[in-house]
Amino acid sequence: MIAFYLSLAALGAAGAALIRELAAAQAKQRAALRPVRVHAANRDSRRG
Repeated sequence: MIAFYLSLAALGAAGAALIRELAAAQAKQRAALRPVRVHAANRDSRRG
């Protein structure tokens, strides 16, 4: 009976880790879609 609960706990931990990995991948994907800001210093140096 204890083995059943231990395996259940292991399954829950694995599921939580999987959800964290998916959330991290989604955050990376969102960050890649975000436009990159051009710094004002770079724009000033081009005029010179």
